[in-house]
Amino acid sequence: MQEQVDYRNATPFARRTSLFGNHIPTDTSRRVANYFETSGFSRWTAIYGAGGIPPIWRVIREGHEDAIAQVIAWVRSDRHRTALDAGCGTGNLAIRLADCGYEVDGFDVSASMVSFARYICRDRTKGIQPHFHVGDIAALEATPRSYDLVCCLDVLFHYPLDEVKTMLTRLADISAHKLVGSFALRTTWNALWMEIGQRFFHKKNRMTHLHLFTYDQVERVLFRAGFRITRKSRVKRFFYDSFVFEAVRA
Repeated sequence: MQEQVDYRNATPFARRTSLFGNHIPTDTSRRVANYFETSGFSRWTAIYGAGGIPPIWRVIREGHEDAIAQVIAWVRSDRHRTALDAGCGTGNLAIRLADCGYEVDGFDVSASMVSFARYICRDRTKGIQPHFHVGDIAALEATPRSYDLVCCLDVLFHYPLDEVKTMLTRLADISAHKLVGSFALRTTWNALWMEIGQRFFHKKNRMTHLHLFTYDQVERVLFRAGFRITRKSRVKRFFYDSFVFEAVRA
């Protein structure tokens, strides 16, 4: 029988080793990783950066920044001090959490994005230094309640509902107190935009598959995992339509 580990009292290194040590990607994760290792890398590092970008990319940047600002407003005054940023990308949210005093571990399925996040933090002199790792949400090891706060922002839309159910359940298990995330909201308008994108934009010029979810679908998954949604906010800028939620242990 495998020895049980007290993750709440484990060292940060032990927690990270337990979480990210066995990376066995799903088929969807392989597609997502491949996208962010190729055409998606330059596109999204530009979007999440600070330089000049095309207007249509600026919509995504501003929407993502609004979502991050909402998350920080919700968690800044919390007494809890450890955080996990699942699907951290270039590390924007992880860095903001560290600035708020959190000890942050961030991970992403793309090794290139993780390297970029580390590069951004290379000369960081104030606050706590975030730690970044390569890992797959769909393949996380069971580490019950090992972080006070778990975040998963602008990630779930890459995955179909069946996989999202598993991912949210694992993230909820890892969180000791709070889970904050976002998903692309299913509306008639958003479904139409998605159909237009799939029909008229060449595959290499668009992102991975976009999956839309309803509020009820996500709420049911969290409820079964022992969490209830306490705060929610819809962040909308033109075609960027993200539903941001805060859930706590019931």
